[in-house]
Amino acid sequence: MSNDLKSPGFFIIAILGTIVMAGFFLAFFPTLFKKRINSKSAVYTLVVLDVYGNKTNLNGLRTRFQNKEVALSFAKFYKKEFPLYDFGIIHEINGIEKLMITKNI
Repeated sequence: MSNDLKSPGFFIIAILGTIVMAGFFLAFFPTLFKKRINSKSAVYTLVVLDVYGNKTNLNGLRTRFQNKEVALSFAKFYKKEFPLYDFGIIHEINGIEKLMITKNI
């Protein structure tokens, strides 16, 4: 059994195996240890506008969301419940606010 470890075939297989494993490691190393920094901390805020276009506040409404689809869904629901008010969505990323949607809700 100890003669098998000293044969030239064993060394070739061991070297080829080492090369293949090193190749896999080098190929997949960046994907395994890649930092996935998600700097987008998005907040969607529902804004209530009265008939004149002024911002107003209605008690009992949820106004802060983490997901755009949920914010749109709540805006559509509130539009049906309060037809005299318009609803807009402000998209906030890292402290910068952008008015995203005001009509067609």
